[in-house]
Amino acid sequence: MSAVSRFFDRFLGRGDWAVTVPTLDGPLLPNQDLEEAELFAGLAEADNLVRTEKGMLASSANRLTRFDADGKAEVLQEFPGEITALAHARGMTALAIDGKGVVIRGGLHDGRQATGDEAHRLSCVTALTFLDSNTLLVANGSASLPAGAWRRDLMQKNASGSVWRLDLKSGRLELIRDGLAWPAGIATTGSNRVYVTEAWRHRVLAIDLAGKATAPVLEHLPAYPARIAPAFNAGYWLTFYSVRNQLVEFILREETFRKRMLVEIPEAYWMAPSLSSWRDYREPMQGSQLKQMNVLKPYAVTRSYGLVVHCDQNMKPLSSFHSRADGTVHGTISACEVDDDLLVASRGGSRIVRVAKAASGKRG
Repeated sequence: MSAVSRFFDRFLGRGDWAVTVPTLDGPLLPNQDLEEAELFAGLAEADNLVRTEKGMLASSANRLTRFDADGKAEVLQEFPGEITALAHARGMTALAIDGKGVVIRGGLHDGRQATGDEAHRLSCVTALTFLDSNTLLVANGSASLPAGAWRRDLMQKNASGSVWRLDLKSGRLELIRDGLAWPAGIATTGSNRVYVTEAWRHRVLAIDLAGKATAPVLEHLPAYPARIAPAFNAGYWLTFYSVRNQLVEFILREETFRKRMLVEIPEAYWMAPSLSSWRDYREPMQGSQLKQMNVLKPYAVTRSYGLVVHCDQNMKPLSSFHSRADGTVHGTISACEVDDDLLVASRGGSRIVRVAKAASGKRG
């Protein structure tokens, strides 16, 4: 694009300078299904749900916890850093420890670790999935920031994320794709390609593992996509950090204000997406976020939100589950199926909720 075209785009507010946000409509039409879902378990900063043969695993900061079918919890292990990603297959559990790399527990490659130079490359792991018994695919959100600094990465407008293939036999690490704007989720497709969410570009990519060609399969999302979990019908569950906000879109284009905000204002009070809100009077607010008659309207513009979308095998959205502006089941960045139900981790709400019959498609 020429300098003249960029000038007119900025002057007219179009192209990369547009601050419009796609609406939640069609299969993404708002509801209160997450807010009204049954409480499965309370868990501080609940994250990374993975189903195993012995129950469901979940992470909470540096603790790995196992839940039985009734929601009874057992802490399995504590690690020297925050658990940022989990994957399980064939008796093996892969864990990513913030700043420490990846470790395998159980199964064929028990004890295998990505350490040294490998750990340095994988210092911001956001998602993991097993390609086969000997191969682990890794999404690394940023080359310069830890996984917990996702808001800073967005507001700095970074694009240093990458996807890697880790050979569990040899420990060899192979770069598949770099230059990504915070890859936050990864899922296999049954063929020689994978789906990867690119959060800050609001899309899902299909990446060919052989030729490494990349193509978008779901674009212009109204929210920041996070992890991808398999669904019973060969489809997927797509989770999200939060919905997009016109004021945030505007700030991302106002360089002077954005840079001053990052330097002068504590991160908790940035005008930026969040996993929770309404906890501190110093949080930023917009006109539509102000309570009227002591009521917060569910359709108000918000920094935090709860959203899980059911997609088919081609990542086409079919239906969705929401916790809106006036709800508390926000920051829903991980989900997994257990029998006929869908369990959703609300990191912002510090709980795991059960959406009954969502996995079987038999909801009333």
